[in-house]
Amino acid sequence: MHIAQVCYLAPPALGGVEQHVLELSRALIRRGHKVSIHTSNFLDLKGSALPKDLSADEIPTYRYSSKFVKKTTLFSQPIHFPSLIFGLIKTNPDIIHVHSMASMHLEICYIYAKLFKKPLVVTGHYSASDLKRLYTKRKKGKKTKRLIYWEKRLKKIMAYATLIAITEDEASAYRKLFGFSNIVVIPNGVDLKEFNPNLPREDFLLYVGRIVPEKRLDFLIDSLKLLNSKYPSQKLIIAGYAPDKDYLQSLKYSADKEIIFVSPERKELVELISKAKALILPSKNEAFGIVLLEAMAGGAIPLASNSGGFPLVLDDAGLLFDPDSKEDLVEKIRLLDNKELYQTLKEKGLKRVAAFSWESIAKEIEEVYLNLVGR
Repeated sequence: MHIAQVCYLAPPALGGVEQHVLELSRALIRRGHKVSIHTSNFLDLKGSALPKDLSADEIPTYRYSSKFVKKTTLFSQPIHFPSLIFGLIKTNPDIIHVHSMASMHLEICYIYAKLFKKPLVVTGHYSASDLKRLYTKRKKGKKTKRLIYWEKRLKKIMAYATLIAITEDEASAYRKLFGFSNIVVIPNGVDLKEFNPNLPREDFLLYVGRIVPEKRLDFLIDSLKLLNSKYPSQKLIIAGYAPDKDYLQSLKYSADKEIIFVSPERKELVELISKAKALILPSKNEAFGIVLLEAMAGGAIPLASNSGGFPLVLDDAGLLFDPDSKEDLVEKIRLLDNKELYQTLKEKGLKRVAAFSWESIAKEIEEVYLNLVGR
């Protein structure tokens, strides 16, 4: 079976969605399928161009000439690559799997799928509540015609497609907020072999992800400054790509000397996770948080805000903090000094993450594909 994976950005671009697509593609190839990746020719959301013939880990990769569209068109990322439809016609996949729901490439893939009677699978990578907010912004107290059109259009597309939700709560939210019915629940995965949980721990905290306002790094920095004002200094490494250099500079200006910003390659990032004392995610309302699984796989203790899908991901294998309380985050960081608790959380994390191997997840997604193509 030939599966087309379609996404805004693909490796060497760094990010949760990008890594998800790469790992899923690798696992499906190991299961005997043909996979192609269809994406923009951008490295990042600033439009840094990549060679069109650059493959992602030797997987056939089609990078289309891309442009930015106005955000008022209501897509989660304003990247558009209209020649995608010609690439799909040329490669003729058996099934199309779209990543990111509020996207122009979902619209294109839907047109192609309807025209050529191909199954369409969608992984949203966008919480139902955030998606609803995207479509219910108000202008002078009323929805604009554009908002009404795109929400109706999305519902029409998703009546044809099969949605993969990453938690049961997320599936329920899509049903309640949008009326979607074709939903299966399959969580995100992690490559367990990539990490080494047995490396010696080093005394630093870690954040991994995009350096953008919605990740609430200002909250994390202020929390660490509060911690360091009361207790022995604790080092924090913020690892990720910053599309807005002005925002990055504002964070650096507010940070103290114990906070370090890095933009590592994947291999270096994995090593950081495998050596960190703990990994912290301060953002709100995210549907899942793949990096929390990566923390468990690497033996780092995951700390996350008590919001969105984070509690379901962590279960009892990490620590949750009040997303609006710097004091509570400081308290949770201090708990890590308890060696017995630390070891217990590490062992629980390794046990929990074993259920999220990409081999297991890819098998579940493969079943969805096979059912749709009629085996």
